[in-house]
Amino acid sequence: MRNPVFPSLLTLFALITFLISCNNTAGDSKEAAEFLTAAPKWKIDEIRVNDAVTFENGKMMQQFGGIDFQRYMEIVEIRRDGNFEGVFKGESKPFKLQWKLNENKITVGLPGASPSPGDWTIAPGDVDESSFIMKTQSTAYDYPNVTKIALKFKSLK
Repeated sequence: MRNPVFPSLLTLFALITFLISCNNTAGDSKEAAEFLTAAPKWKIDEIRVNDAVTFENGKMMQQFGGIDFQRYMEIVEIRRDGNFEGVFKGESKPFKLQWKLNENKITVGLPGASPSPGDWTIAPGDVDESSFIMKTQSTAYDYPNVTKIALKFKSLK
């Protein structure tokens, strides 16, 4: 007589293994930096403003009463030397920033500038080999309200 529990346990083990292997996010900021610099370039995939999707599938989505966020980096390159270059949509000249490895995140800001609250941050949990999300908060878009912006990029490997 067969034991019906064994096939069920085997199926459960396979499912758990599959789910764990799908979550290949960076474990720390050093691994996140390795993932980010491994891809030659990254392309914008999604923009969220105050948690609402405003750009998806290559198209801007108008948010009534929301912030009109029309200027964004379409392609970015993250180099091992700390340079972060992005090309804004409709432009050809790269805009240069600098990324810095911190203990629990990566920050992206102006070259040579002191850290600022408006710097972009990349959390290790938001980075895998094929995508990453960088976030910032600022009052510059809707003063005095704080606007949260998240940019999701996909690898162009």
